[in-house]
Amino acid sequence: MKRSRVAENLFLVLQIGISMLVPILLCTAIGYFIDKKYHTKWIILFIVLGVLSGFRSVYSLVKKEINAARREEKDRPEWEKKAFDKDDKETY
Repeated sequence: MKRSRVAENLFLVLQIGISMLVPILLCTAIGYFIDKKYHTKWIILFIVLGVLSGFRSVYSLVKKEINAARREEKDRPEWEKKAFDKDDKETY
């Protein structure tokens, strides 16, 4: 069964959000526990590491999806490109 494009895009948005949120929360928790145990201010460093890790994760995910979309576009038959792309170029 083929998934609809709307469902694929919804899952991609959900995956991007989770890929950004999880590293930030994990690194913040690690920094918080280190701060509580050793009475330091390492939480800021761990938050920055979490944000950078989240951005890297989102970047690689989006890059992979863009490459897949390009491959899919390249594999489309010529008649389909002409039939559907003509409507996209018209302005209303």
